[in-house]
Amino acid sequence: MNYSINLFGYHVDCKLNVEEDRLKLDIAEEDQKSLKQYLIRVLPKYGREASQTSTLDELVKLAIDAEKTMEGHMSEPKLKLPYEFQPEIKEKLIEAAALQDMSATQLLIRIIERKYQEVMG
Repeated sequence: MNYSINLFGYHVDCKLNVEEDRLKLDIAEEDQKSLKQYLIRVLPKYGREASQTSTLDELVKLAIDAEKTMEGHMSEPKLKLPYEFQPEIKEKLIEAAALQDMSATQLLIRIIERKYQEVMG
């Protein structure tokens, strides 16, 4: 079953599989790379050191520690985009974001990150 989960303030598409009464979560490699980039960008906001050389395992542990410390959930930094969209494009972006329970900015960042991963390998 395809499902979208919120990990540390970042929406990730995944597949949920139930086998022998055990739930397994499968996140595509592309989405794992995007999650890693997100954590590298966000963790310093929560007082954690993160760099391009950090492993996903290290970043997830830091994110869990950050959320335990703050007794809440991390969130994507708010960005003011330096340009305007045509009204019909903006409406589509907002509608698509609402369907995925995220902000239009988060959706745009996600689209850009996916395209970057696709181009960069």
